[in-house]
Amino acid sequence: MSGEYSVLIIGAAVVLLPKADEPARYKDLIESMLLAQLAANKKLEKTADIDWYNAYMELLDNYWLRHSRARRDWTVGKEISGSVGDWVVAAMCSEAVDNGGAVSLALQQLTGLSGTEPAMDLLRRHMQKISPAQSADGPACAKAVRLLVAVANTPTSVTSVYLELQTGQVLGSNPLAEQFQSGEVHGSVCMRYAAACLSETLYASVREAIALKIKDRLEDNVALLTLADEVIVAAD
Repeated sequence: MSGEYSVLIIGAAVVLLPKADEPARYKDLIESMLLAQLAANKKLEKTADIDWYNAYMELLDNYWLRHSRARRDWTVGKEISGSVGDWVVAAMCSEAVDNGGAVSLALQQLTGLSGTEPAMDLLRRHMQKISPAQSADGPACAKAVRLLVAVANTPTSVTSVYLELQTGQVLGSNPLAEQFQSGEVHGSVCMRYAAACLSETLYASVREAIALKIKDRLEDNVALLTLADEVIVAAD
């Protein structure tokens, strides 16, 4: 099962795609997810207290029609401490994601991946954006951690889990393996679930414009990984 998915890192998102498919088939998903993140980041720069996920979904909702959604907020305690990767796997399982066994195994492999992979460095930098002012404030300053995990079993359907928390910790080289204990998370952990399908009718009129907008941003924000049977290696 571990070889069933390829992995795309798109900014702060881990996207699982069927290994049998060429990533080019998922061009609409890749481009719209990246544009939505860039738009949310830009809004956050202007207004620090906005809800990043809502800003992200505001753009996607124009073309990806959500037919299921849920939210859960919870506090890290002794009984539910763990890693970011563990929490996302649990969320995926609780929402009965299609092909859940292979999805969980792929995420567990990613959690065990060496942080020296360039793609993991890309993910870490997007999951926790630290301004110079926050760096100067040191560990006492709460820093946002944001992660999207999406499973696209077809080019026009996607299921996703979003995790957000505030912490004084700076993420390690593999952010999915970052462990959080009680007291290390400021406030609650917010998790959002969504399932959506692409509307070709709505997207057709903007496809070329979106592709043009993000054309020069793909190289610095998207990286491909391949899940092998035993290890994860960077794709050529």
